[in-house]
Amino acid sequence: MPYYAIFLDLGERPCLVVGGGAVALGKVRGLLRAGARVTVVAERAIGRLRALAAGGEIALAERAYRRADMRGIHLAVAATGDPEVNRRVAADGERRGVLVNVVDVPALSSFISPATLERGALQVAVSTSGTSPSFAAYLRDRLGEEIGPEYAAALAVLGGVRERLRSQDRPSEERRRVLRALAERGLVGLVKARDRAGVDELLGEVAGVDVTLDALGVRLGE
Repeated sequence: MPYYAIFLDLGERPCLVVGGGAVALGKVRGLLRAGARVTVVAERAIGRLRALAAGGEIALAERAYRRADMRGIHLAVAATGDPEVNRRVAADGERRGVLVNVVDVPALSSFISPATLERGALQVAVSTSGTSPSFAAYLRDRLGEEIGPEYAAALAVLGGVRERLRSQDRPSEERRRVLRALAERGLVGLVKARDRAGVDELLGEVAGVDVTLDALGVRLGE
């Protein structure tokens, strides 16, 4: 069955991770990067999870999972290694309409997590629909060889240009044309070379004389 690809806004939303090992830690870190408010429930938590709790980054309850832990939760992850506990988490989540991922068990999950490549605001997600997560990770790594940090800076330039054009009430079709032209005419390569003069020249030709890196507040190489 094909999955519906989506990016969720989890900013300040309560999320639950059941499990206290290295896999749970990876899920916690991803949720924190997305701005979620994370609670971890685990009978035993590894030191790095305890450190996050001590620093106030997560809430940690070192005890057995309870059905009440699902109350008020927006998204949950079961990563316990105990099939029975994972099934309970999945069932409780379904009962409350909570999105639940049971690690490595797509059949019990209402969503699965892709392998992701992050370059600043750019995120590239690769999924095999649960068939082979390791192959998804392999493809993600291959893409990472092609999509370097310069793409983050190029995206910052494009985002700044987009906002500048919107503030000038340029038609949406013109905005699309300008942004596409910047990408097609070598913006990424100029950014990678840290060629400020070249970027400014391209911006002037395509977007208008008042659009420069300084005007956009973008610094190359960051």
